[in-house]
Amino acid sequence: MNFYEVRFRARLADALAEEAVARLRAALEGMPGISRAYGADHDHATHTVSGDFQVEVARGMGAAARDSSRLAKEALKAAGMGDARLVELFIALRQSP
Repeated sequence: MNFYEVRFRARLADALAEEAVARLRAALEGMPGISRAYGADHDHATHTVSGDFQVEVARGMGAAARDSSRLAKEALKAAGMGDARLVELFIALRQSP
């Protein structure tokens, strides 16, 4: 298995609720397919939230990008931010067999 570190940033149309980051963090921690959640953050000025997590992928970078994008969107939806738009996705190989 290959281990990839993933960071994403998403923009919301409206201002963030106070508990938005806590909900996103909880969604990342409980999301099937995420092997480790590193946390979530926000920027009130730009109406963005960000999250960091790790995924294990048997194939290469393309599979990691596809899976990571889907997991980020699912976590946003689970956190009540389904209308958020991904504006940045960073994927880095951290360990391979």
